[in-house]
Amino acid sequence: MKAVFLALQEFHHFLAGHSVVVMSENTIIVAYIKKQGGTFSQHLSHLTVDILRWAEVHSVSISARFILGKWNVLSDNLSRTSQIMGSEWYLDYLVANKVLNLCGSLTVDLFATALNFWLPFCSPIPDPKALWQDAFQQ
Repeated sequence: MKAVFLALQEFHHFLAGHSVVVMSENTIIVAYIKKQGGTFSQHLSHLTVDILRWAEVHSVSISARFILGKWNVLSDNLSRTSQIMGSEWYLDYLVANKVLNLCGSLTVDLFATALNFWLPFCSPIPDPKALWQDAFQQ
């Protein structure tokens, strides 16, 4: 929970007036954010209240979503800049051309990054070149 709070504080200039989805494999953190506190840990409950007060002051709407650990590959790869993530896939140029010839033109790639896009794209991580972030929320 402390990491969530520190991250929010660090990026507060970008977050003001926006919604933030905290995605975590820690069910306790997700539950405390969703329920705006809890009874299991007084310390976590107080920290959650601090986060929610901070969010209100900075006009940030916070929600939480559980993400299964084996699907949380992004958190492990975000620190490795300029490297293709283990979750990234791309079509071979010849295969992509065959698919385009069969299907017609495509307008957007919902699962790409700045390292592997061919079309305007939706990125799983923050990227100024992307049309959107998180295709599943679109």
